[in-house]
Amino acid sequence: MKALLLTISIIITTSITAMSQNIDEIIGQIKSKFAPDKRTAIFEINYSLENDLLSLKGEVSEKFFRDELIKELSSKFNYRLEDKIEVLPSPKLGERVYGIVNLSVCNIRSKPDHPEELSTQALMGTPVRILKENSGWYLIQTPDEYLGWVDDDGIVRYNSQEMVRWINSKKVIYTEFFGFVYSDINFSEKISDIVAGDIVELINSSENYFEVKLPDGRIGFIKKNEAKLFDEWFSSLDFSSESILKTAKEMQGFPYLWGGTSVKGIDCSGFVKTIFFLNGLILPRDANQQALIGEEVSFDFEFTHLEPGDLIFFGRKASNTRSERIIHVGLYIGNKKFIHSSGRVRLDSFDKNDPNYNEYRLHTIVRVKRILNKQNLIDSLKITNNKFFKADFYK
Repeated sequence: MKALLLTISIIITTSITAMSQNIDEIIGQIKSKFAPDKRTAIFEINYSLENDLLSLKGEVSEKFFRDELIKELSSKFNYRLEDKIEVLPSPKLGERVYGIVNLSVCNIRSKPDHPEELSTQALMGTPVRILKENSGWYLIQTPDEYLGWVDDDGIVRYNSQEMVRWINSKKVIYTEFFGFVYSDINFSEKISDIVAGDIVELINSSENYFEVKLPDGRIGFIKKNEAKLFDEWFSSLDFSSESILKTAKEMQGFPYLWGGTSVKGIDCSGFVKTIFFLNGLILPRDANQQALIGEEVSFDFEFTHLEPGDLIFFGRKASNTRSERIIHVGLYIGNKKFIHSSGRVRLDSFDKNDPNYNEYRLHTIVRVKRILNKQNLIDSLKITNNKFFKADFYK
């Protein structure tokens, strides 16, 4: 009898373990399909199984993540499903689940505390989603879909109606690298600094200044020769490699900053992202994300097939025992030369006879991508085509 009971117990335990493994597999499959990158999507699911009740808990950043998971589980099992998954934004936030960056450069961290890693930055006027709050910090998502934490001074929270009004308003973009917003038309007192790519709302203009409104409602004045009406600026862009390289070269000497994506300090992918943004295009945040877009360019050590403006990615190539790992990116400028942010924004060369020869980078090239040759890709990357900059996203 004891042996029979032990056998039954083993069978039941084995069956439960097998069922749990099947559930884990489905959760993993859905996560891999819809939310493989934790930098851009949240899919944190746990569960309990008691008798015929499968209780799901956790949080997701998109409703359809949850819907697809429940659909798949329902099709595979006959359990009663209890859905306790929270779809972000958190209901605790109320209606103000969007925001506009309120600082010239807003630091965004990996966790909700000032000593934590600087993971990225956002410029004044950047629209964001707000997903949840923790002790005065907000988990936000930026137009490149990157996730991170910002303190409550970094953004101004808006509801959907306020966002639509802001999106539809006339705006000014700052085009010099560094400057100020002043409290008066004589430019005698400053109310904020301002950097290249910052976007503010236009109130009025004169021969010498733009009168603008910052996201938190402060009224100020910007020297007219340092900024442009956003629509006029955007319509003047040609999205060419020549323009990209011109911006890149103007930033030589700018300091390296891990997590930086602004002229105040930039890491390698932040440099590439910044120069493309200042030419009207929004690229993914990190180097290995940037490497996923564009057309693959064949590479040889004579750089036969490369063109100015191509992105060169560095790191470790895949082998039989190790996966590919991309850790750096630079911009090819021709004649075996490239520009990148490493210590500072600098020009280096793959030519061993060049005084700026960089042997280490030459031997760690993983792949080369071309972005500026396909109109459909350019169109998809334009600021004005990004969903965060469209009113319909907030309706």
